[in-house]
Amino acid sequence: MTKLSAQENQRLISRIKDVSGIIIKPPVEVITDTTEYTRIQRGHVIRLGRREFFVSGDVYESRFGMKEDSKYWVKRGYDLESGRRVIIKFEFHEEFMIEIGSLRIPCFRSPKKEGEVLWLVRGDPRFMQGEMLKDDCGNHVRVLEFIDGNTLYGKIYEMEIDHEQYYRTLLVPILKKVIGCCEAIQMLHNHNLYHGDIRNDHIIIDAETGEYRWIDFDLCQNIDGYDVWRIGNVIQYVVGKGLNSFYEIRNSGRFSADTISGLQASDGGMLYPYRIMNLKKLYPYITERLNRILMRYSAGTKNTYQSVLELTRDLYEAIPDIPANRSEQVL
Repeated sequence: MTKLSAQENQRLISRIKDVSGIIIKPPVEVITDTTEYTRIQRGHVIRLGRREFFVSGDVYESRFGMKEDSKYWVKRGYDLESGRRVIIKFEFHEEFMIEIGSLRIPCFRSPKKEGEVLWLVRGDPRFMQGEMLKDDCGNHVRVLEFIDGNTLYGKIYEMEIDHEQYYRTLLVPILKKVIGCCEAIQMLHNHNLYHGDIRNDHIIIDAETGEYRWIDFDLCQNIDGYDVWRIGNVIQYVVGKGLNSFYEIRNSGRFSADTISGLQASDGGMLYPYRIMNLKKLYPYITERLNRILMRYSAGTKNTYQSVLELTRDLYEAIPDIPANRSEQVL
């Protein structure tokens, strides 16, 4: 902690109140070494070179409708120079295994890789924006612009219309936005980078612009094709207006006994067998061309996608087949 003069304390207290409305008491704790990030709390100021950031709280990540534990290496805050809200990610390393079907995939976090992505996508509205700064001990701290908006997962999860109405009115505008997300991922791949943690809750719909924006790039795997595998889950969720798991379909009371008995293991996902990829068995009005895209992620496929570019081309070709009773509303 840096010891401040009375004048410096007053300057920071005044500025913090101006930008956040939060009143803190002296002395202000200024952190220049973020190595022990678990000790950094609401009310602290992070000083990175000549830049100062006020920590206003922890970040929580919601997924599948439930609130997870706080991401203790990620904080909410304010840039005390610009007054803008920011997300502050401290240098955090972990290694763990992800089990996908029969595969066990080693994963690790790389702040430096996320910094490389942030540098590449500067000014591209399809991605979160930010920069990587270093503290006095050389730790890589990412300072990200706060995006006000709901996730793609949350927006669709909260919709109350039935699937057929959704399919005939909202699916096309949403799919067009998702194609833009696919093209953004392909751009990363063209530069020998990748996302690493593709999920439908890692797309935020910007409340101000309506843009679909990717977030969180620090997860890594040394496996080619991981982004291609995972983006199939996004397409399945968007087309199905939800996860459509075998368990849900069998217990929701929304489907006939004949529909349920007709489901087979080969209709599930190749890597996520509990998700139904053969959505046409549930919703017969889904076009053949669109369903064929989903089936290339199914357990029964012999023709997997080799690139996001290939998937994108098929999605463009599938859109004209979807019924024309469309809404101009875009999520």
